[in-house]
Amino acid sequence: MLETALQAIATYVTPYSEASYVYLEDEAKERIPRDPDDWYTVALAIHLDLAIWTQDSDFFGCGCPTWTTDTIMAKLKRNLG
Repeated sequence: MLETALQAIATYVTPYSEASYVYLEDEAKERIPRDPDDWYTVALAIHLDLAIWTQDSDFFGCGCPTWTTDTIMAKLKRNLG
């Protein structure tokens, strides 16, 4: 099982160094004022032009699309019939 999990990570996860998105630190901190320690996630989402999957309401309204598990599950159910 561990080998399968590690293979899935190697196949589907792309690591990014902080150096690739640190230029967005100030903007990201402004976008998430309730928890500026989460700036990394916002900056990477801006950099990659991707949504954030989170249950943390601090991200809501940060200017990046956000998805909760409930909204993802509802979307999957609609798409899969």
